[in-house]
Amino acid sequence: MLIVEDYDGCYSDALEKYFNFNRFSRDDDGKVLFHGMGCIEKPQYKERYKNYSKKAFINMEHPAAWYGGNVEYAHCSANMDKYFQKIFTICPYTCEWLNSLHKRNIFIPTYQPFNEEYVVKEKEEKICDVIYWGHVSSPTHLSFIDAMKDFKYNFLSLGSHEWASEFRNRGYEKYITHINIPRVQMWDILRKTKICLITNHAYITPQHINNVKSFRDWQKCEAFSHVDDGWVPQYKTRMIESAVSKTLMLVKRNPWNIGARWFEPDKEFIYFDRDEELPSLIEHISSNWHQYEEIVENAFIKATTKYTVKNFINFVKENLDDE
Repeated sequence: MLIVEDYDGCYSDALEKYFNFNRFSRDDDGKVLFHGMGCIEKPQYKERYKNYSKKAFINMEHPAAWYGGNVEYAHCSANMDKYFQKIFTICPYTCEWLNSLHKRNIFIPTYQPFNEEYVVKEKEEKICDVIYWGHVSSPTHLSFIDAMKDFKYNFLSLGSHEWASEFRNRGYEKYITHINIPRVQMWDILRKTKICLITNHAYITPQHINNVKSFRDWQKCEAFSHVDDGWVPQYKTRMIESAVSKTLMLVKRNPWNIGARWFEPDKEFIYFDRDEELPSLIEHISSNWHQYEEIVENAFIKATTKYTVKNFINFVKENLDDE
């Protein structure tokens, strides 16, 4: 299977850039896998590989295509030109919706893979209590910062200019500990940290909501079941990256709980329901770390045996063979 990559439109240091897919790429069986948004946004790729017998794409952005406001890209993301036989997506809800529209099982839900070449098996000393990395786009993210700042914490960000406008210039910028550091450096910090704070949803604006509602049959997609409340499910990379780092995943519960599709609650990660719980939870976990080490070990074993890049490539090949 040939693997074609173009990362235009991705974050500059995105996890998927570390997959090292080229070690699996062989142009020998008429199959091709597209990876990276550039592959579907630039027409030359589809033209160049149109005669391959089986074509697949990895979609890491669903359901963002429907609230982003670019109708042409949304149609492309939905495979309306029927170019791909299989699309592997991180959103099982848009997967079900789109398969029903196509009346075929084109979209396959998948996990976030991690390159086994970057796994560090040795146990490292936990010198920090808690970490959050990402944007600030909701009151929950402010609660993360408020809860962390009285502990040994790290707050990694691309910079406050990337935050939602209503959360800039409110004094929270001063809590950033690292700006736009390389991912490998982030993993080093993560391995030395006990807890990672996680949400598996995206907070959306009124304009985003209008964008979703402009599409026919949007109500039939479970991803948009709470769109009027201003959020949608989105399976981030924080769970897999925390799991391989032996960092406890402390995940905010939401109506979809997509993380439980890949990791088992209480056995491999922990939910919390209210932001107000966080200070006491962080305190208890940090002070009683020995009680939680089995959970992080369970998550590490699952992540490093099931959710590797090598396994993912085999998963893609098996599904293409079934086509």
